[in-house]
Amino acid sequence: MRIAAPLLVIGLFVAPAAWSANRACVIEGTISVAGSSTAVKDCMEFSSDVTAEQLKSSCDAVAQASAGFGGKPGKVTLMRQCPRPASGACKGLMGRPLDAYYYGLSADAIQQKRQACETSTAVIKGGTWSDGK
Repeated sequence: MRIAAPLLVIGLFVAPAAWSANRACVIEGTISVAGSSTAVKDCMEFSSDVTAEQLKSSCDAVAQASAGFGGKPGKVTLMRQCPRPASGACKGLMGRPLDAYYYGLSADAIQQKRQACETSTAVIKGGTWSDGK
């Protein structure tokens, strides 16, 4: 029992750190546009520390966005990092410490994502495209 108590105390401090180690989320769902449904699997990965609440809030907001396109809210899975390889990735999405990974895209869709990633406006800084590895 003497050994168990200190281990329990250590566990109480270490466990929250392990739980907060998630910096990414996969969002899977279907988007309907002009009567055509498309399966979507994307992942957001923060390149800096983020609280569990911030991660969940950000991921849930993106998942809910698919409902605005006529689909159901996407399914969110939290994880340490986005799965690799991906079809492609936008590093520093919108000038933020956030990388977006895209999966199962056609060649045309990859080019569209790349163009959107790299485009800068007066308000939003473009990101850097990566092959998703």
